[in-house]
Amino acid sequence: MKKIGVFLVDDHEIFRNGLKQLINSEADMEICGEASSGQDALEQLSLLKPDIIIMDIRMPGMNGLETSSRLLEKNPAGRILFFSLFDEPDYVAAALEMGASGYILKDTSNKIFLSAIRTIHQGKYYFIGEVSDILVKKYLDAKQTSGINGPQEISLSRREEQIIRMISNGQNNKDIAETLNISIRTIEAHRLNILRKFQVNSMEEAVEYCKNGNLLKE
Repeated sequence: MKKIGVFLVDDHEIFRNGLKQLINSEADMEICGEASSGQDALEQLSLLKPDIIIMDIRMPGMNGLETSSRLLEKNPAGRILFFSLFDEPDYVAAALEMGASGYILKDTSNKIFLSAIRTIHQGKYYFIGEVSDILVKKYLDAKQTSGINGPQEISLSRREEQIIRMISNGQNNKDIAETLNISIRTIEAHRLNILRKFQVNSMEEAVEYCKNGNLLKE
């Protein structure tokens, strides 16, 4: 079985060492590299192609957001999990906007941390706890500002309908990208737009929402 390759980016050596020990103790994942700064990460990741990149937000010099933005420009299919001490809404929103696959806090449990890695490796997103609360509040604030009054006014584009139908049929990002002849990065952008529209944290919830509300045209 091929293990999930994880790359760590954090400026605290003791913290990285703890994560390496935890991850390498799992049968299905392993550390394939580490960096103590954004610049170091960019140099190493120009050669490496890990499955998941664990990224700290605040680092000396180039911070995690800037580093991730540059990484995703070069590798749009990259999957980044922000693992941070900070739950400020601006950080969470910025991570989402640039295409992060997840954002969890450093005081989370080992079980949740490992679950986040496995979930993201499956092509899904992972936002929980305080971070989910921040996302919900942001969606509700945007809803109030825009004057949207209820879910009956939510509409999907033709492409979003195609994607959510295919997801409901059990197809993953790679299958959908091949069928629709578009990039995985584009699929992920559509998925995020769908989550935002329905104010939910998973595509499973979005699919259920569509089915219950008869929002998918025949």
